[in-house]
Amino acid sequence: MPAPSSWASRSLLTGLAGAALLTPVELASLAPLEGDLLWVSASLLFGLGAAIALLLLAQERLVVVLRRGTDRPLLTAMIRSAAGLLAFIPVTAHLFEGAFASSLPGAAAAPYVLPALGYLGLVVVVWLGARLLEVGTANAPLASLRRRRRVAGLALALLALAMELANRRLFRSEYPDVHTFLLISAAVSVGMAVRLLFLAPAEGPGRRTTLALTLLTLGASANFAICLSGGLHSSEARLAVATRGNHTRMLVRMVRGLSDRDGDGFAAILGGADCDDNDPAIHPDAREIVGNDVDEDCDGYIAAEDMTVAREEAEEARDEEVGQWIESEEVRAVRERLGAAPILLLSVDALRGDVLQDTRQNREDFPNLFALLDASTSFSYAFSPAAGTDLSVSSMLTGRVDPFSTVDTTLAEALADRGYRGYAVIPSEVLRYVGKTLITRGLAEHRRLVNDLHERDVGSYTTSHRTTQRGLEYLDRHLAGDDADAPIFLWLHYFDVHEHDEVEADDRHLRSLTGDQPLPPGKEPKYRAMVGLVDRAVGDLITALRERDLWDTTIIVFASDHGESLGEDPRLPDNHGRVLYNPLTHIPLSIRLPGVPPRRSEAPVTLVDVMPTLLSLAEAPLPGGLDGDTLLPHLLPGAPDSLREAPRPLILNESDQHGVVLWPHKLLVRGDENITELFDLARDFGEHDNLAASSPDIVGELTQIYQAAPAVNLDRTSKGRRLRERAAARPDKP
Repeated sequence: MPAPSSWASRSLLTGLAGAALLTPVELASLAPLEGDLLWVSASLLFGLGAAIALLLLAQERLVVVLRRGTDRPLLTAMIRSAAGLLAFIPVTAHLFEGAFASSLPGAAAAPYVLPALGYLGLVVVVWLGARLLEVGTANAPLASLRRRRRVAGLALALLALAMELANRRLFRSEYPDVHTFLLISAAVSVGMAVRLLFLAPAEGPGRRTTLALTLLTLGASANFAICLSGGLHSSEARLAVATRGNHTRMLVRMVRGLSDRDGDGFAAILGGADCDDNDPAIHPDAREIVGNDVDEDCDGYIAAEDMTVAREEAEEARDEEVGQWIESEEVRAVRERLGAAPILLLSVDALRGDVLQDTRQNREDFPNLFALLDASTSFSYAFSPAAGTDLSVSSMLTGRVDPFSTVDTTLAEALADRGYRGYAVIPSEVLRYVGKTLITRGLAEHRRLVNDLHERDVGSYTTSHRTTQRGLEYLDRHLAGDDADAPIFLWLHYFDVHEHDEVEADDRHLRSLTGDQPLPPGKEPKYRAMVGLVDRAVGDLITALRERDLWDTTIIVFASDHGESLGEDPRLPDNHGRVLYNPLTHIPLSIRLPGVPPRRSEAPVTLVDVMPTLLSLAEAPLPGGLDGDTLLPHLLPGAPDSLREAPRPLILNESDQHGVVLWPHKLLVRGDENITELFDLARDFGEHDNLAASSPDIVGELTQIYQAAPAVNLDRTSKGRRLRERAAARPDKP
């Protein structure tokens, strides 16, 4: 049995060795090390190492006290495993809150069952490890014990490497509690590996080494305390941690969460944005109250006057001018001609705007999509209100920034009131996570297209061809039915591009497009191949419309719900969601009006504008509470320049970031990270030159505009989706 002093020194070595080996890897991922990044990252990791060392030290002291000189291996294992509950309980408490995880069998009981199972499993591992590796418990020669320790040390080193690779490569932007758990586990594992590989059985470091380890642990603890108040005061360092950091980002999140004194979800330490951690009404997400000399949202800008009043008055005047222009004789003639025209809404999930930029390569790869764009009014600067399908599609179909509160009338319902018969083909995954109730309201019928036959939420095969086939079946049945005289509204949502990471490359439709040659490595080639499948399916649809003599009479809206990350920017998540940079929110949007010359518009627009535009074309009354604007001044010739050129704010919302586009500026705010970014999109569409520090007045105005817009509760947990479904029911129905 090792002496207590031996266990004490080993505990210190375990914690510090883990931190020492993980720190260089993390610093490499953070490079270039601007500002205080090196100090903060190393301080946090060595602070974690010191915490592990002190926790192990406390455990071993408790072992000594409770064993009272006797050999109680099971009790010892139970005590040494108890610290695992500090990791098991938090990680399982939130692990099953996500949309997919919450649907798994046993998800409700998992936060209670898994910590107990994890603890019991750890007890068994620690007990067996003690029997095999500690002197006096295995009745084996010393040479045999050393071999066992080397094997165990190498196994733990490989386990730590596997956890480190998983932490950095898998779901980088998801499951932060799991990443934190893996970080702590890797630190303990690699520290234990060092101990087993370099210390002889029953021996600890020498007296001088033990003293040095003690001083290092105390120094790391003191430096950690200093770092909490003095670190990450520059926005550049905070952005680097939020976008390039892995372990540092998780540790900052954990420490801020533990130090949130007023329970508002924000903290002041490590450059946090909470400017009053004793008042839950003051935090980065709070609404600024104009004229009270209090900085409620902690952005450093106290609103002395309401800067939105003049803009709201200008927008009201413009709305009145638009209304008068729409009632003009020339515009009324077009609206009457198109008032009962078939409406075809084509949406492509996760299609980036730059994929359909007018280049030679794009035209060669996607000829059918460009044929549609060339026949339409295309908007060069169209933005999705979010980087996820749930909010963006719901906003498109309701014309509202916040579609998750009570919605009186949807697009399909308003068209139905004008005599339209609505049909839709919607992937099962979209119905599941956007919510069936809201997006199917007003439809006469919809087809659920299963895309994940073999494994839930994992694309089993491509579906673009089936989407077009099912849509044409609806169209032909409508034309041959008793209600053929009623105008048709048909919505087809193409999903293959969304599944570019999941559908296998040997899918038969994908192979028929790409041939026998394997796709080049990387995400982009397969992503573009999936866009090619949508292009072919849309081409088949256009051909079918021509064959049925509908091409010259049909209004066609083509849009994406959001963009996609292709791994080109560390600020972006693995795929989409969470943040609002242009690769995720700049989308293609075009509207084809029969008999109206095509053009390209440079006006910034949003998916929220789709509903009021289609209702104005159908001469349907606009419901109250719409946040979108009709795009008729951009679609029809002869509109006054004042109606086309007047800038207006576009509101953006995501789980980790919110923002406003007011051309040419785009404001992006990560409240919990205390990161404010302002970009001039006219000269910096890649969003690299942050102007926030040099343009506080613009930041203040855009912040007020955002706060004046409807607030969106973007809760994507299972509970949040259930509440959303209840709120989506028609107000006049129970």
